[in-house]
Amino acid sequence: MKSTHRIWTGMVLSLILLLAVPLGTVAAQENGGGFTEPFDDPQLPNWEHSPETIVKDGVLVIGPGNVAIRLGDFSNFTAEFKVRFTGPGLIFFRFHMRDDGDNVVIFDGQRVSLERTATGQSNELAGAEWSGFSGDWDTVKVTAQSGQYEVSVNGQVLLQTQETGEAPGGGSLGFIVDGESSAEFDDLSVAPIMVEGGGQEMAPAPAGDQPAAAATAQPSTQYGIGSLLAQLSGSQASPPEFTTFSVNLLLSVVLAFVLSRVYIYWGSALSNRRRFAANFILITITTTFIILIVRSSVALSLGLVGALSIVRFRAAIKEPEELAYLFFAIGIGIGLGDNQRLITVVAMAVVVAVIGIARLFRGRQSDFNLHLTVTSGNPDKVSLEAVTGTLRKHAAQSRLVRYDEDAKMLEVSYLVEFKNSAEFEAAKNALQALSKGIQITFLDNKGIG
Repeated sequence: MKSTHRIWTGMVLSLILLLAVPLGTVAAQENGGGFTEPFDDPQLPNWEHSPETIVKDGVLVIGPGNVAIRLGDFSNFTAEFKVRFTGPGLIFFRFHMRDDGDNVVIFDGQRVSLERTATGQSNELAGAEWSGFSGDWDTVKVTAQSGQYEVSVNGQVLLQTQETGEAPGGGSLGFIVDGESSAEFDDLSVAPIMVEGGGQEMAPAPAGDQPAAAATAQPSTQYGIGSLLAQLSGSQASPPEFTTFSVNLLLSVVLAFVLSRVYIYWGSALSNRRRFAANFILITITTTFIILIVRSSVALSLGLVGALSIVRFRAAIKEPEELAYLFFAIGIGIGLGDNQRLITVVAMAVVVAVIGIARLFRGRQSDFNLHLTVTSGNPDKVSLEAVTGTLRKHAAQSRLVRYDEDAKMLEVSYLVEFKNSAEFEAAKNALQALSKGIQITFLDNKGIG
């Protein structure tokens, strides 16, 4: 789990970095012509990359969950590079990266595949079984010609396919590593394949290990890495409309209020139920708000996981009942955040009914709303019987929970219930009348209604 969290966190951070690059800068860096990259410069000019992508000893090293993108407009080309990867994990070589989609060659330990991503949906164009990288330097070659693709490793052709429909336009290219180990890349060369008369008839790609001649292609007017974001958000629900957002938030307030009333009047915790229940509305609204936002994006969901990983709860949960109600408040928020109104409302009705029926069968329980501590010492030390008798006269009910007495001092604690503030005031005055030196401490439990 820790490794997966690190991988996705690195990917999300790298995407944020790439989105910050102005499109004009992209156009200035590459016009789609060929280039060779020996990775000799630690600054990686003309590349955008995440923090754990570095140049070390003349080799590009990409850590798990990290990315390196060569921005530009590469349409018809042959790309060749060396890679050393011991795995386990995946290596992605992405190309034709545009706002409306991209192509990606995926290498894993048992299979290599070519996928086309458009408008957030991925479609596999070709796939084949293979034995994986050798663990030493392997040479990978990818050729893209007007919708025709060929992928080979160490001279062995693994994939050959023709994309149906209109061939994709040019775009950026780059590497992504996913797994538990870093991958090393070296000697990247990209050679454009010229188009005769601006048409789609392609000249043959250079063969063998001969360096490809560089030529200038026509620059494109579209750049960016929107397709990478599109794949991250693929198969996700669309962002909610404002009406849906408002209705769900309002419903979360109503259900949280009902839950708080149920806890106050039917709960059995001895702590201050009224104050504790006041948190239910905020918890439910916050959960609904967060789920409504992150449900439309995997990247945001994973970012939320990373943010919550540094949060620690400091408030002590005194009783299991408190935790149960907190979980249910969060569950209401998740249900409404996912726009599952009917299920959430039905679940709420069932839970309230079950709690109500259980309360009915248990009968009336003691519903103490205050903790009372009475301390009395010599020379006017009062007796236990005097304190208990006074409480019986003025409190609706009382229960002795602690008794300490020695030759000099008496200290007793009660759970008491007062129906109103008048009863409370009368009991206080009566206790103080028992002795001038008596000390009385009231601790709020539920509050006086």
